[in-house]
Amino acid sequence: MGFPAPFVGSRPIGAPPGRDDILPGHFFTNRRFVVSAWQLTPEEVAVINHNAGKIFVAVGTGEAFFPTLVGSSESVRMMLIDYGGTFPSQPVEVMA
Repeated sequence: MGFPAPFVGSRPIGAPPGRDDILPGHFFTNRRFVVSAWQLTPEEVAVINHNAGKIFVAVGTGEAFFPTLVGSSESVRMMLIDYGGTFPSQPVEVMA
């Protein structure tokens, strides 16, 4: 499973009190969308590549399905421009 990852323009957020099953994370919001970044392990990337690039997303909302976008920093960043602000371009990083 991916781990929450900091990114340029994000703010830290702690897990709710008493929820040791939730990792603290980082997020950006323009008050219409909340963006988070997730770091996958090399093994997870290998499985995703083996499954034709499919990424599965679980959003813990209960019964409703809210608009969800999964993409690169640039594709998400560019989509947010139309919805009230976005986060800065991200530096190039190399997977270790």
